Amino acid sequence: MKAFYIPMGLLALILGFSLWTGRYVEQRTDHWNELLEETGQLARQEEWDRAAERLETAYADWSASQTFFRVIMDHSDLDEAEGLFAGAMALCREEEDADFHAFLAQLTSQLRLLADTQSVSVKNVL
Repeated sequence: MKAFYIPMGLLALILGFSLWTGRYVEQRTDHWNELLEETGQLARQEEWDRAAERLETAYADWSASQTFFRVIMDHSDLDEAEGLFAGAMALCREEEDADFHAFLAQLTSQLRLLADTQSVSVKNVL
């Protein structure tokens, strides 16, 4: 019976870590998407300096999570988000309204995809 406890304990630990990781990623991406929504609103109001500050805040927060995210996620998905952040920042500096909002929409979608890939769901399990 003791031989049963160690494997079950390890499985429970892995399951707990997986559930925590999914929730953590969801919370972080929700936070970044809120910041990006605020950024978009500021850009629509032609407050480009404040929009750039908000975008830089979102990027700094994003960057702070990269060490852990690179351990648990596919790097190509993270690289895609990184490229979208860079493009959005460049367009924000240039005050390119239409293209900027398109990049923000793509970035928001990419962040949702990251959260979706880490969530516990039937499509991720199977």
